[in-house]
Amino acid sequence: MAVSPNDLRRYLEGHRAADARLREETLRRLSLLTVDRARQEYDSLCQVWAISRNFGGQAALDRRAIDDRVALRRRLNALAVRRERPV
Repeated sequence: MAVSPNDLRRYLEGHRAADARLREETLRRLSLLTVDRARQEYDSLCQVWAISRNFGGQAALDRRAIDDRVALRRRLNALAVRRERPV
């Protein structure tokens, strides 16, 4: 499957724009973050990680990641079909 130069260019431009927006949002949010709030967020993420490991361990997380990627690929393929262009 070949990708047209225009599609590749649009894809890369979209990622550059998204990256710039995410960077702006991150810098804005970090400038407002206090030490106490940062610690709360870190502790919360650690709790989520610990809890998620109790639901079947790493193998279950791996299966979930694979399922999520397959679902995304199917949605992208359906979108491409609607646009009459294979992905």
